[in-house]
Amino acid sequence: MTIENLVNIIGGEIVNAPKVSKVESATIYPSKVESGDLYFACDLQSVQKAIENGAYAIVYEGNLEITDPEIAYIKVQSIKEATVNFLRYVVLQKESKIYYFKEIEVSLLKTISARRSSIYSILTADWQKSFEAVLNSDYEIYITSSKELASSISPNFLELEESVSGYIISDTLLRTTFKIEKYIYQNAELSPIFFDNLKKVVKFCQKFEIDYDLNRLKYTKEFKPYYIENDLSPALKGTTEKVLVFVNSLEIIDKALDYLKRQKKWIKSIVLTPPKTKLENIERPLWHETVEEAKQILKQEHYNFAFCYMLNPEEILNRGSYEGSLF
Repeated sequence: MTIENLVNIIGGEIVNAPKVSKVESATIYPSKVESGDLYFACDLQSVQKAIENGAYAIVYEGNLEITDPEIAYIKVQSIKEATVNFLRYVVLQKESKIYYFKEIEVSLLKTISARRSSIYSILTADWQKSFEAVLNSDYEIYITSSKELASSISPNFLELEESVSGYIISDTLLRTTFKIEKYIYQNAELSPIFFDNLKKVVKFCQKFEIDYDLNRLKYTKEFKPYYIENDLSPALKGTTEKVLVFVNSLEIIDKALDYLKRQKKWIKSIVLTPPKTKLENIERPLWHETVEEAKQILKQEHYNFAFCYMLNPEEILNRGSYEGSLF
Protein backbone atom coordinates (compact mmCIF):
# COMPACT_ATOMS: atom_id res chain seq x y z
CA MET A 1 0.00 0.00 0.00
CA THR A 2 1.29 3.47 -0.86
CA ILE A 3 1.81 6.00 1.89
CA GLU A 4 -0.55 8.35 0.08
CA ASN A 5 -3.39 5.83 0.08
CA LEU A 6 -2.69 4.95 3.70
CA VAL A 7 -3.01 8.58 4.78
CA ASN A 8 -6.35 8.88 2.99
CA ILE A 9 -7.68 5.67 4.55
CA ILE A 10 -6.85 6.52 8.16
CA GLY A 11 -7.41 10.27 7.93
CA GLY A 12 -3.86 11.18 8.96
CA GLU A 13 -1.26 13.79 8.12
CA ILE A 14 2.35 13.19 7.05
CA VAL A 15 4.53 15.47 9.17
CA ASN A 16 7.83 14.94 7.34
CA ALA A 17 9.17 14.28 3.83
CA PRO A 18 9.99 10.53 3.91
CA LYS A 19 11.99 8.62 1.30
CA VAL A 20 9.76 5.55 1.58
CA SER A 21 6.64 5.48 -0.59
CA LYS A 22 4.84 2.31 0.50
CA VAL A 23 4.45 -0.27 3.26
CA GLU A 24 4.08 -4.05 3.10
CA SER A 25 2.06 -5.00 6.17
CA ALA A 26 0.87 -3.53 9.49
CA THR A 27 0.85 -4.26 13.21
CA ILE A 28 0.27 -2.63 16.59
CA TYR A 29 2.95 -4.70 18.32
CA PRO A 30 6.55 -3.44 17.98
CA SER A 31 7.94 -6.96 18.44
CA LYS A 32 6.06 -8.10 15.31
CA VAL A 33 7.35 -5.31 13.08
CA GLU A 34 9.42 -6.48 10.12
CA SER A 35 11.24 -4.53 7.45
CA GLY A 36 8.79 -2.50 5.37
CA ASP A 37 5.93 -2.62 7.89
CA LEU A 38 3.49 0.01 9.05
CA TYR A 39 3.39 0.44 12.82
CA PHE A 40 0.38 1.83 14.70
CA ALA A 41 1.91 3.28 17.87
CA CYS A 42 -0.53 2.71 20.72
CA ASP A 43 2.40 3.43 23.02
CA LEU A 44 4.84 6.16 21.99
CA GLN A 45 7.56 4.59 24.14
CA SER A 46 7.61 1.60 21.75
CA VAL A 47 8.21 3.60 18.56
CA GLN A 48 12.00 3.32 18.66
CA LYS A 49 11.76 -0.46 18.98
CA ALA A 50 9.50 -0.58 15.90
CA ILE A 51 11.96 1.57 13.95
CA GLU A 52 14.84 -0.68 14.94
CA ASN A 53 12.84 -3.67 13.68
CA GLY A 54 12.42 -2.06 10.26
CA ALA A 55 9.20 -0.02 10.30
CA TYR A 56 8.72 2.12 7.18
CA ALA A 57 5.86 4.19 8.61
CA ILE A 58 4.72 5.20 12.10
CA VAL A 59 1.12 6.18 12.82
CA TYR A 60 0.75 8.01 16.13
CA GLU A 61 -1.25 10.52 18.12
CA GLY A 62 0.16 13.24 20.34
CA ASN A 63 3.70 14.56 20.07
CA LEU A 64 6.55 12.45 18.75
CA GLU A 65 10.13 13.33 17.97
CA ILE A 66 11.28 12.40 14.45
CA THR A 67 14.39 10.25 14.87
CA ASP A 68 14.53 8.73 11.38
CA PRO A 69 13.49 11.23 8.67
CA GLU A 70 13.68 8.58 5.93
CA ILE A 71 10.54 6.78 7.16
CA ALA A 72 7.01 8.20 7.21
CA TYR A 73 5.60 9.78 10.36
CA ILE A 74 1.81 10.01 10.14
CA LYS A 75 -0.05 11.91 12.86
CA VAL A 76 -3.71 11.16 13.65
CA GLN A 77 -6.18 12.55 16.17
CA SER A 78 -7.05 9.10 17.50
CA ILE A 79 -4.87 6.01 17.12
CA LYS A 80 -7.86 3.76 17.86
CA GLU A 81 -9.97 5.42 15.17
CA ALA A 82 -7.08 5.18 12.71
CA THR A 83 -6.66 1.43 13.29
CA VAL A 84 -10.40 0.85 12.97
CA ASN A 85 -10.49 2.79 9.68
CA PHE A 86 -7.59 0.73 8.42
CA LEU A 87 -9.26 -2.49 9.56
CA ARG A 88 -12.47 -1.51 7.79
CA TYR A 89 -10.49 -1.07 4.58
CA VAL A 90 -8.83 -4.48 5.02
CA VAL A 91 -12.19 -6.20 5.56
CA LEU A 92 -13.58 -4.60 2.41
CA GLN A 93 -10.56 -5.67 0.40
CA LYS A 94 -10.85 -9.24 1.66
CA GLU A 95 -14.64 -9.21 1.07
CA SER A 96 -15.09 -10.71 4.51
CA LYS A 97 -18.41 -10.71 6.39
CA ILE A 98 -18.73 -9.31 9.92
CA TYR A 99 -21.34 -10.99 12.12
CA TYR A 100 -22.65 -9.80 15.47
CA PHE A 101 -23.62 -12.70 17.76
CA LYS A 102 -25.06 -12.45 21.24
CA GLU A 103 -22.66 -13.91 23.80
CA ILE A 104 -24.81 -17.01 24.28
CA GLU A 105 -24.80 -17.55 20.51
CA VAL A 106 -21.01 -17.40 20.41
CA SER A 107 -20.85 -19.96 23.23
CA LEU A 108 -23.38 -22.24 21.52
CA LEU A 109 -21.41 -22.08 18.28
CA LYS A 110 -18.22 -23.03 20.11
CA THR A 111 -20.01 -25.86 21.90
CA ILE A 112 -21.66 -27.56 18.93
CA SER A 113 -18.82 -27.06 16.44
CA ALA A 114 -17.51 -30.52 15.60
CA ARG A 115 -14.06 -29.28 14.60
CA ARG A 116 -12.11 -26.07 14.13
CA SER A 117 -13.52 -24.19 11.16
CA SER A 118 -11.50 -22.54 8.41
CA ILE A 119 -14.50 -20.38 7.52
CA TYR A 120 -14.94 -18.17 10.56
CA SER A 121 -12.93 -16.61 13.37
CA ILE A 122 -14.30 -15.27 16.66
CA LEU A 123 -13.00 -11.84 17.65
CA THR A 124 -12.72 -10.56 21.19
CA ALA A 125 -14.06 -7.16 22.24
CA ASP A 126 -10.44 -5.98 22.53
CA TRP A 127 -9.93 -3.83 19.43
CA GLN A 128 -6.16 -4.30 19.47
CA LYS A 129 -6.35 -8.09 19.47
CA SER A 130 -9.12 -7.98 16.87
CA PHE A 131 -6.99 -5.73 14.66
CA GLU A 132 -4.16 -8.27 14.64
CA ALA A 133 -6.52 -11.22 14.21
CA VAL A 134 -8.18 -9.81 11.10
CA LEU A 135 -4.98 -8.43 9.64
CA ASN A 136 -3.14 -11.73 9.85
CA SER A 137 -5.84 -14.12 8.66
CA ASP A 138 -8.08 -14.71 5.66
CA TYR A 139 -11.35 -15.99 7.09
CA GLU A 140 -14.58 -15.57 5.17
CA ILE A 141 -16.43 -14.55 8.35
CA TYR A 142 -15.46 -12.71 11.52
CA ILE A 143 -17.77 -13.01 14.52
CA THR A 144 -17.90 -10.72 17.53
CA SER A 145 -20.24 -10.32 20.52
CA SER A 146 -19.36 -6.62 20.68
CA LYS A 147 -21.86 -4.61 18.67
CA GLU A 148 -19.57 -1.58 18.97
CA LEU A 149 -16.70 -3.47 17.37
CA ALA A 150 -18.93 -4.96 14.67
CA SER A 151 -20.35 -1.56 13.67
CA SER A 152 -16.93 0.11 13.70
CA ILE A 153 -15.42 -2.52 11.40
CA SER A 154 -18.44 -2.75 9.12
CA PRO A 155 -21.45 -0.40 9.17
CA ASN A 156 -23.34 -3.18 7.35
CA PHE A 157 -22.54 -5.94 9.83
CA LEU A 158 -24.85 -8.96 9.90
CA GLU A 159 -26.88 -10.57 12.68
CA LEU A 160 -28.45 -14.00 13.09
CA GLU A 161 -32.02 -13.83 11.82
CA GLU A 162 -32.87 -17.11 10.12
CA SER A 163 -33.72 -20.25 12.12
CA VAL A 164 -33.98 -23.95 11.36
CA SER A 165 -37.30 -25.70 11.91
CA GLY A 166 -37.69 -27.18 15.36
CA TYR A 167 -39.72 -27.22 18.55
CA ILE A 168 -39.46 -28.06 22.23
CA ILE A 169 -41.00 -31.38 23.28
CA SER A 170 -40.52 -31.02 27.03
CA ASP A 171 -38.42 -28.85 29.28
CA THR A 172 -37.45 -27.59 32.69
CA LEU A 173 -35.43 -24.46 33.30
CA LEU A 174 -32.25 -26.55 33.22
CA ARG A 175 -32.93 -29.22 30.59
CA THR A 176 -34.65 -29.39 27.21
CA THR A 177 -35.86 -32.22 25.01
CA PHE A 178 -36.36 -30.87 21.52
CA LYS A 179 -36.62 -31.73 17.86
CA ILE A 180 -34.63 -29.94 15.19
CA GLU A 181 -35.50 -30.97 11.68
CA LYS A 182 -35.58 -34.81 11.64
CA TYR A 183 -33.83 -35.52 14.96
CA ILE A 184 -34.86 -35.55 18.61
CA TYR A 185 -32.37 -34.60 21.32
CA GLN A 186 -33.36 -35.76 24.78
CA ASN A 187 -32.71 -34.03 28.06
CA ALA A 188 -30.01 -31.77 26.61
CA GLU A 189 -27.96 -29.43 28.79
CA LEU A 190 -29.76 -26.41 27.37
CA SER A 191 -32.18 -24.07 29.07
CA PRO A 192 -35.30 -23.57 26.92
CA ILE A 193 -34.78 -19.81 27.15
CA PHE A 194 -31.90 -20.30 24.68
CA PHE A 195 -33.69 -22.57 22.21
CA ASP A 196 -34.37 -19.81 19.68
CA ASN A 197 -30.70 -18.80 19.83
CA LEU A 198 -29.70 -22.41 19.17
CA LYS A 199 -31.94 -22.65 16.09
CA LYS A 200 -30.30 -19.52 14.66
CA VAL A 201 -26.81 -20.85 15.29
CA VAL A 202 -27.67 -24.16 13.62
CA LYS A 203 -29.00 -22.28 10.59
CA PHE A 204 -25.75 -20.32 10.44
CA CYS A 205 -23.76 -23.57 10.47
CA GLN A 206 -25.88 -25.04 7.70
CA LYS A 207 -25.67 -21.90 5.58
CA PHE A 208 -21.88 -21.91 5.60
CA GLU A 209 -21.45 -25.70 5.69
CA ILE A 210 -19.87 -25.71 9.14
CA ASP A 211 -19.73 -29.12 10.82
CA TYR A 212 -21.79 -29.24 14.01
CA ASP A 213 -23.11 -31.83 16.46
CA LEU A 214 -26.02 -31.05 18.79
CA ASN A 215 -25.07 -33.99 20.98
CA ARG A 216 -22.18 -31.81 22.13
CA LEU A 217 -24.51 -29.33 23.87
CA LYS A 218 -23.48 -28.43 27.41
CA TYR A 219 -23.92 -25.54 29.80
CA THR A 220 -21.98 -22.41 28.95
CA LYS A 221 -20.51 -19.59 30.99
CA GLU A 222 -23.66 -17.51 30.39
CA PHE A 223 -25.82 -20.00 32.34
CA LYS A 224 -24.08 -22.44 34.67
CA PRO A 225 -26.27 -24.46 37.12
CA TYR A 226 -25.16 -26.44 40.19
CA TYR A 227 -27.23 -28.59 42.54
CA ILE A 228 -26.15 -27.82 46.11
CA GLU A 229 -26.62 -28.74 49.75
CA ASN A 230 -27.36 -26.13 52.42
CA ASP A 231 -23.64 -25.69 53.08
CA LEU A 232 -23.02 -24.93 49.36
CA SER A 233 -21.40 -28.29 48.71
CA PRO A 234 -22.35 -30.12 45.47
CA ALA A 235 -25.32 -32.49 45.48
CA LEU A 236 -26.85 -35.08 43.18
CA LYS A 237 -29.91 -34.19 41.16
CA GLY A 238 -32.95 -35.48 43.04
CA THR A 239 -31.32 -35.23 46.46
CA THR A 240 -31.80 -31.49 46.91
CA GLU A 241 -34.27 -28.77 46.03
CA LYS A 242 -31.62 -26.07 45.74
CA VAL A 243 -29.89 -24.97 42.55
CA LEU A 244 -27.41 -22.16 42.06
CA VAL A 245 -27.39 -20.68 38.56
CA PHE A 246 -24.40 -18.50 37.72
CA VAL A 247 -25.18 -15.98 34.98
CA ASN A 248 -23.38 -13.01 33.41
CA SER A 249 -26.40 -11.17 32.00
CA LEU A 250 -29.37 -9.44 33.63
CA GLU A 251 -31.37 -10.17 30.49
CA ILE A 252 -30.88 -13.90 31.08
CA ILE A 253 -32.09 -13.55 34.68
CA ASP A 254 -35.21 -11.76 33.47
CA LYS A 255 -35.93 -14.52 30.96
CA ALA A 256 -35.34 -17.25 33.54
CA LEU A 257 -37.62 -15.59 36.11
CA ASP A 258 -40.30 -15.12 33.49
CA TYR A 259 -40.03 -18.80 32.53
CA LEU A 260 -40.38 -19.92 36.17
CA LYS A 261 -43.31 -17.61 36.71
CA ARG A 262 -45.14 -19.15 33.76
CA GLN A 263 -44.21 -22.76 34.48
CA LYS A 264 -43.94 -23.29 38.24
CA LYS A 265 -45.54 -20.65 40.45
CA TRP A 266 -44.61 -22.48 43.64
CA ILE A 267 -40.87 -22.25 42.98
CA LYS A 268 -39.01 -19.78 45.21
CA SER A 269 -36.29 -17.80 43.44
CA ILE A 270 -33.78 -15.27 44.69
CA VAL A 271 -31.30 -13.10 42.83
CA LEU A 272 -27.88 -12.06 44.10
CA THR A 273 -26.25 -9.02 42.55
CA PRO A 274 -23.72 -6.31 43.34
CA PRO A 275 -25.23 -3.25 45.10
CA LYS A 276 -27.70 -0.98 43.28
CA THR A 277 -28.32 -3.45 40.47
CA LYS A 278 -31.85 -3.10 39.10
CA LEU A 279 -34.00 -5.85 37.58
CA GLU A 280 -37.39 -5.47 35.93
CA ASN A 281 -39.00 -8.63 37.32
CA ILE A 282 -38.18 -8.09 40.99
CA GLU A 283 -38.31 -4.99 43.14
CA ARG A 284 -34.98 -5.57 44.85
CA PRO A 285 -32.38 -8.31 44.40
CA LEU A 286 -30.26 -9.42 47.33
CA TRP A 287 -27.26 -7.13 47.21
CA HIS A 288 -23.85 -8.22 48.45
CA GLU A 289 -20.60 -6.32 48.90
CA THR A 290 -18.25 -9.31 49.12
CA VAL A 291 -18.04 -12.98 48.18
CA GLU A 292 -18.32 -13.96 51.84
CA GLU A 293 -21.49 -11.91 52.20
CA ALA A 294 -22.92 -13.65 49.11
CA LYS A 295 -22.11 -17.06 50.60
CA GLN A 296 -23.86 -16.19 53.85
CA ILE A 297 -26.98 -15.10 51.96
CA LEU A 298 -27.01 -18.37 50.02
CA LYS A 299 -26.72 -20.39 53.22
CA GLN A 300 -29.41 -18.49 55.12
CA GLU A 301 -32.10 -17.74 52.52
CA HIS A 302 -34.88 -20.12 51.52
CA TYR A 303 -35.00 -20.79 47.77
CA ASN A 304 -35.17 -23.38 45.02
CA PHE A 305 -33.24 -21.34 42.47
CA ALA A 306 -30.63 -18.72 43.31
CA PHE A 307 -29.44 -16.67 40.35
CA CYS A 308 -25.91 -15.43 41.00
CA TYR A 309 -25.03 -12.48 38.82
CA MET A 310 -21.34 -11.78 38.18
CA LEU A 311 -20.18 -14.26 40.82
CA ASN A 312 -17.52 -16.92 40.31
CA PRO A 313 -18.68 -20.47 41.18
CA GLU A 314 -15.12 -21.35 42.15
CA GLU A 315 -15.34 -18.78 44.95
CA ILE A 316 -18.85 -19.69 46.08
CA LEU A 317 -19.08 -23.47 46.03
CA ASN A 318 -17.78 -25.69 48.79
CA ARG A 319 -16.36 -28.37 46.52
CA GLY A 320 -15.88 -31.12 49.09
CA SER A 321 -15.05 -34.55 47.68
CA TYR A 322 -18.15 -35.20 45.57
CA GLU A 323 -17.92 -34.52 41.83
CA GLY A 324 -21.50 -35.25 40.77
CA SER A 325 -22.93 -31.74 40.51
CA LEU A 326 -24.21 -30.11 37.38
CA PHE A 327 -21.51 -28.66 35.15
